[in-house]
Amino acid sequence: MSQTLITIRKPITILLLIAVTACIGAVTLEIAGKSYAKVDPIPFEDVRHLWHRIAHRPVSTHILAVILVPIVANVLLFVPWGFLMFLALYSVERPTVQTYVLTILLGFTFSCAIEAWQYFLPSRVADINDVIWNTVGTSLGAVAGHLRRRVRFEFI
Repeated sequence: MSQTLITIRKPITILLLIAVTACIGAVTLEIAGKSYAKVDPIPFEDVRHLWHRIAHRPVSTHILAVILVPIVANVLLFVPWGFLMFLALYSVERPTVQTYVLTILLGFTFSCAIEAWQYFLPSRVADINDVIWNTVGTSLGAVAGHLRRRVRFEFI
């Protein structure tokens, strides 16, 4: 049984990264000002709020949606970005740890830029927690980018 290898060259990876970056910008612009919860922008306040609700009373589906959906969305939005950035930065000459650090720092910087942009929009919904969860998504994407060579899937 022969295997098919699909090779994606670095310029295509960079074009995909640019496309994902543009999509993140478009999504940010589209949802700007459409926050469903007004939680103080304190690091991990969303998680503390959810934990407090779970500890003191039953958690409604609405509360889960208001708190968990933005966290999951912020993480998932940046996973492809972290994956593609890791691939774009990866080279045999550069140590893998350095590629991780660069990818995560660039993801953090990109997320900070988005939040700064949102801060100056008339509908202003900027939150430090978004930066945290976007950086987590970037990190997960970088791990997936690193593991891409080690994990092989075979569907029988």
